[in-house]
Amino acid sequence: MWQLLVLLYFVFGTANYLLRQVLAKKLGEYNRLINSVFFLFFLLPATVILFWFFPHNLNVGLLNLLFLLGGSLIWPIANIVAFEGNKKVDVGIFTIINNLSPIFTLIIALPFLHESLKTLQFLGVGLLILSGVLAASSQLNKKSLVSINGILICLLSAVIMGVAVAYERFMLSQVDFGTYLIYGWGAQITWGAILAHKELKKLPHLFSKALGARQTLVTWGATGVLKSIAFVLALKMSTASVISAATDFLSVAVVIAAYFYLKERQHIISKALAVAAGVAGLLLIAK
Repeated sequence: MWQLLVLLYFVFGTANYLLRQVLAKKLGEYNRLINSVFFLFFLLPATVILFWFFPHNLNVGLLNLLFLLGGSLIWPIANIVAFEGNKKVDVGIFTIINNLSPIFTLIIALPFLHESLKTLQFLGVGLLILSGVLAASSQLNKKSLVSINGILICLLSAVIMGVAVAYERFMLSQVDFGTYLIYGWGAQITWGAILAHKELKKLPHLFSKALGARQTLVTWGATGVLKSIAFVLALKMSTASVISAATDFLSVAVVIAAYFYLKERQHIISKALAVAAGVAGLLLIAK
């Protein structure tokens, strides 16, 4: 059963990445508002539904509560920065550079979560760095300051994502998943609305026929939440290392899909080499 869920994660995840790229290129000025739409209209209903399937103990203590409510701000920020990165570079490059996020997770996890690395995992880190360099170099040229800025934003996105994953891993060691759904996802939804509160009045215009993005927005939001649910359920049915290794291949699916759907066919050899190095690195880290 978990294999089917991983397949669904691939399908929904790939579609979500491509649709976010389309939205970022077309409606980049609505960055915060679009991300608040995801939290309010898609993650919120998903949280309510999942709430009934996972046990929860809401008595977590004041310190854990503060960590949950305050730390959850990092996820809306991660989404906003990722959206900005998609405006600057193509989705294949963004996905490959985003694969660097486990490095930043490890930088935090090693000293603070008392985790350790094996020799092969150090090799995996090296391959991830090589992957990022290959992806970045394919975008850079002497005339393209925009590409340099785009690469830096993608790197920032990877850093924030790495920190966010370390934070989430820590919180899930302190509270059960059902409790994290309520406090963690609930706080994310609240922060998403707060960050875009000045722009919420533009919601009718965002979904209007004038912009012509209503269907794209709905499909993007739906695939985003379905991807998250498929991942969570697969994780519940199998081990973390197996699911992590399986989902590492998402970058391959995104690059291939972008080649055909978004016609992103520049630097395909560099992208292929970067994907190969990145996936190999992720598999080694997951061991």
